[in-house]
Amino acid sequence: TFMHEDKWSVKKLIRRIVLSATYRQSSAVDAEKGKSDPDNKWYARGPRHRLSAEQIRDQALYVAGVLCTKKNGPGIMPYQPDGIWSSPYNGDVWTQTKGEDQYRRAVYIFWKRSAAYPSTILFDGPGRQVCVARRVRTNTPLQALTLLNDPAYIDIARQFAFRLKRQAGKLPEKQIMLGFRLATGRAPSAESLRTFLDLYRSSVSAFRKDADKACQVVGEMSSQTNPETAALVVVTNALMNLDEVIMKK
Repeated sequence: TFMHEDKWSVKKLIRRIVLSATYRQSSAVDAEKGKSDPDNKWYARGPRHRLSAEQIRDQALYVAGVLCTKKNGPGIMPYQPDGIWSSPYNGDVWTQTKGEDQYRRAVYIFWKRSAAYPSTILFDGPGRQVCVARRVRTNTPLQALTLLNDPAYIDIARQFAFRLKRQAGKLPEKQIMLGFRLATGRAPSAESLRTFLDLYRSSVSAFRKDADKACQVVGEMSSQTNPETAALVVVTNALMNLDEVIMKK
């Protein structure tokens, strides 16, 4: 089929695969399938794996409503900690891109072969020193710490919170329900909603006692700088760290 019908078109092949009934199966494993095909050798269930480094970033930007779809042009330099480019070979400096361009897709991130973008490496992005035919996926604490604490992802969480405030009104229940649906593609269960509401309320209480911390979380001094917005940033940060958000199921 690949040779004669698709005429060696890889795009057509990929489309055929992802639209097949086999590929679109649920990744859930029941007792019978787990016993008869534990390694999924016979494709008794759908694939389940963590998204790639680039996909995790691009998905977060899309969910937050800030993904820039501009095509072509020079590479971008989103936030990166100081010192990553420190090198005895030249005096190049990482100059952070501003405006909407900093939210362009990960494929446009400027890549220095000897100092790749940190979060990409942490999520198993390969270096450019050798050819890599297939990425190896790992699961380490540093990955969770990156999504929870990396200033680039904190900024995305802020943008997500601002989007929820614009689109869902002032009620935290509606904000969380919309955020959960945008991040996961489904409505939250009563237990999940209660968990995130508890996180929101405890965060509001903490930020009311520490105005400086609230300002630090929101990232600016403006009309958005208040305990409620800061608490919503904490919630959106947690939402984008859910297993079902960073996993392909």
